[in-house]
Amino acid sequence: MKQYYLFLLLLIVGLTSEAKTTYIPNYKSYIHIVNGADTTAVTNNLEVLELEDQSGLFVISIEHESVTKEKVIAIKRAKRAAGWMEFSAVMSGVSTAFSTNSLQYMVRSTNTQVATQLAEFYSSNANAEQILGIDMWVDNISETEIMVNDMERGLTWYVQPFQSLHFKFKNPDASSLRISDVHNNNVKYVLAMAGSEVKKRTIEWEDDNYWVICISHPTGYYGQKEIDKYILMSKTDFSKKDMTVEEYEAFIKEIKKQQKE
Repeated sequence: MKQYYLFLLLLIVGLTSEAKTTYIPNYKSYIHIVNGADTTAVTNNLEVLELEDQSGLFVISIEHESVTKEKVIAIKRAKRAAGWMEFSAVMSGVSTAFSTNSLQYMVRSTNTQVATQLAEFYSSNANAEQILGIDMWVDNISETEIMVNDMERGLTWYVQPFQSLHFKFKNPDASSLRISDVHNNNVKYVLAMAGSEVKKRTIEWEDDNYWVICISHPTGYYGQKEIDKYILMSKTDFSKKDMTVEEYEAFIKEIKKQQKE
């Protein structure tokens, strides 16, 4: 029984002792427009990517879901619920092992099976929170109606002048379109691809403009880590800059100085 309580204590400590973390997105988008022998392509790792057809017929836009503070809270809440449900399933299994009779064993065994299945559901839902939404738009910027064909699904849409056609992407996803005027002139072929991921990172500091990510390694002592460097990451364009410990301390000192002024 003492081992049971020790195991319980270790699990609780493992679930509650966690460094300051957040979830940082990594976006990727690509748009390619082919017009006969002419071709135009763009790519970036930002939330939005746009490309205008050279003839001025349409604009293709890809928009990724933002990872706001509310989104981070939702992910952490789902992860925390999944963690506690896994903990409950483990404890239920331990309780079953300490059953004193066959009836008690049967009841506790059933509880363990239910708890384990629920833990799988919680884990699946928590992972789903990390899948960001992606939208694609075809904006008709001309004064004539255009025709948009989905070359994979065989669907056709007609888009009025200065109106838009919306596509909901999976993550990741790709779309192949044929776009022209309604007389099948000025034919263009479009390939659009996009995907994203959200990674849990240990951070030392953040504000509305930047994250400071801490990179460290274990020292050999239990729970102790040595800092290798810091990474200053922009929330605007996701650019990164390495900083030494001294540079990070100077950076924080300057931030605090500005806040006092």
